[in-house]
Amino acid sequence: MNYLKSFKKYSISFLIFIGIIFIFTFFLSIFHYFDVISYQTVSIAKMIILLVSFFGGGFFMSVSATKKGWLEGIKFALMVSIFLLLFQILGIDKSFQWKDLIFYLILFMTAILGGMIGIHFTFHGK
Repeated sequence: MNYLKSFKKYSISFLIFIGIIFIFTFFLSIFHYFDVISYQTVSIAKMIILLVSFFGGGFFMSVSATKKGWLEGIKFALMVSIFLLLFQILGIDKSFQWKDLIFYLILFMTAILGGMIGIHFTFHGK
């Protein structure tokens, strides 16, 4: 595979991931600022936003693939999870715990599911 083509695929998937997070978090913070939604709803919505962004990233990662959508989902989940894990370990005084492992496994499964569904929406054009 051409390196430029694979870089484009990874960067588009990552930009979609970041875009979903920024857009939904922006609206969530505005609603919370004006007391439209409670703090409990915000904490649940943050998890849902992260799951939707992992699903979308895995989905768009596998749209250009021809087979093995689950593998494309794993690639995307590894790429983003390493970034999140380094940010968590280096940026916060918090050690890695078992509940973090479960959290990352859920994110992996969501990206894999997105990849498996995205493989069926393969675009065969230019």
